Amino acid sequence: MNKNLGFFKNKLIKYTYYLEIILALFIIAAVIVSAVDLAKYIYIILKTNPIDTYLVFQKFLGHILLLVVGVELVIMLMSHSTSSVLEVVLYAIARKMLIYSDTTLDIALGVVAIAMVFAIRKYLFTKEIKIEGNGHVFSAAISVHDANTITGLNIPENLGNTIGGVITKMAEDTHRPVYEGIDYRVGNAKLKVLSIKDGLIEKVLIDNLDE
Repeated sequence: MNKNLGFFKNKLIKYTYYLEIILALFIIAAVIVSAVDLAKYIYIILKTNPIDTYLVFQKFLGHILLLVVGVELVIMLMSHSTSSVLEVVLYAIARKMLIYSDTTLDIALGVVAIAMVFAIRKYLFTKEIKIEGNGHVFSAAISVHDANTITGLNIPENLGNTIGGVITKMAEDTHRPVYEGIDYRVGNAKLKVLSIKDGLIEKVLIDNLDE
């Protein structure tokens, strides 16, 4: 029963990922279409009286930063990493500060908010990573890119966006069920499942096979 439930959850996660890809494509299409308006803004700025250019240029910057937030949102949907979520929040705060801050209090609050984002990245995000022997223990939700950067390994990113996704993909390809203690070899890395909760992979140990 638990095995069937875990299989159903893995399939549901897989289809949800496809839905996220479709949503990301819509966002990309909207960003491309909206980027055409940037040329129109340039034309308006050239034709606007210098005294009134400030307001037009402010809207121009707001438009650009909104497109940047859209691009970062696509990255967040694809990577599912903590760092990508924080980057979206960071750009949204920066847009609010640069475009809509009219008072010193608004700027001060923006600075505090940005400082909090950096503090979260430094002191909380690193708690998802522990060193155990020669390997590293990660949350299964960490992106493959971030795991490769931290460990110096070359886990193929085409197998999945997250370490948990890579293991799920390898389990399907090798027809080996996922359970606590099983390990999979990919490239120069060994991925060992440490814990599973409610049918979902929770913690993974990554070892370097070259050492």
